[in-house]
Amino acid sequence: MFDGFDTYIYTSKGERLMNSVLVQTFDVDNVRYIKDMKVPVCSAHEIRIKVRVCALDGLDKKVLRGEFSSFVALPLTPGYQVSGVVDQTGSSVRNFTKGDAVVAIIPLDTRYGGLGSYVIVNHINAIKKPESVEHVDAAAILLDGLRIYHSLHYLASIKPSHFVGIACEDLALTHVALQVLKAIKDVKVIIISKSGGYTYKEYGSFIVRVVDPSMESTVDCVMQETGGLGLDLILDFRDNDQGFGGTVGDGKGDKAETDPQDDRKHLDHREKIEEEVVGRMDTPCPVKKSVIIRCLAVHGRWITSNTHLQLHPHESLQLAMRSASLCFLFEQTWLLSPKQQGKYLHILEDLMQGLKKKVLKPLVAKRIKLEEVRSALKHLRVSSGGGKIAVLVNNGDEA
Repeated sequence: MFDGFDTYIYTSKGERLMNSVLVQTFDVDNVRYIKDMKVPVCSAHEIRIKVRVCALDGLDKKVLRGEFSSFVALPLTPGYQVSGVVDQTGSSVRNFTKGDAVVAIIPLDTRYGGLGSYVIVNHINAIKKPESVEHVDAAAILLDGLRIYHSLHYLASIKPSHFVGIACEDLALTHVALQVLKAIKDVKVIIISKSGGYTYKEYGSFIVRVVDPSMESTVDCVMQETGGLGLDLILDFRDNDQGFGGTVGDGKGDKAETDPQDDRKHLDHREKIEEEVVGRMDTPCPVKKSVIIRCLAVHGRWITSNTHLQLHPHESLQLAMRSASLCFLFEQTWLLSPKQQGKYLHILEDLMQGLKKKVLKPLVAKRIKLEEVRSALKHLRVSSGGGKIAVLVNNGDEA
């Protein structure tokens, strides 16, 4: 088999075996499909879930390229949002019994995730799935839903009549954000994205404009739609390798971005910018940091999931002159710390109820079998996000 895996594989006769995906190094080319992994056993406070569906997410892509290598150990099994059936409970578990349909987000520091026949989770990280909700939908909405709820209800305070900007190339995440925002009265949304012609017509006048930053001035469009006031909130869900036109890593974009000695001109929202888009035209949503800041209203808030983001002093000044703020979004914070566990479970309950009432519906691009996951992970690495990939596991039953 593989060096170092012998402790994770049963060799004795009569032991229960399962199918799983294993990653040896932080490289999608080293993903292996294993048919003789041992079935894990629960400790006192854990439940074992027989996985029906594991939905792939941008988080899997980040893990596979080593962004969290400082605390994610190898070998590992990726897959961080699952829906399935309780197969075994620990001796101290009272809120679940064998046969319960459940959903769970797998903590990032868990070595063996949802891309296997079984997964072990602490019982406080799982909730029961409504019977009428499909396993595919339940798994596919978990991380995106948590991101949106975390952003809108904990990092920001959205009120009626607010203008919200969404900078995102992941259609699945954008759709969940729009579904949640639509429930807030009189909120107006501007989407900043190379949408490829997607118009979001199904949401009606709730979306006031879709701005393609490669074709038009983002600042001018935002100011035109907001009456020169700017956006009260910007949800910046671009990946680390999608943003800011090369400012990550090589610093080229930062040099071309703004002159620190000429900060005053950036305080005028209405000033025509000469160039907002840097880098190659096929780079998804390559909007400069200064452009994002200039789109903010006074007391506006910029929420970003870009863990590589750094501001120059003149960019900090632009934020300060608006009394604006920058927040970092990392949805796994809820699982890596036991603080506010009740609020976390309440978010998951809300998501399941939204699915049950058909208020929420994740965008699922394709359904694949577990043995096909290697090619799916390669697709995830290069895809800008056209919808979720649902991996069907243990599906003698319907997903």
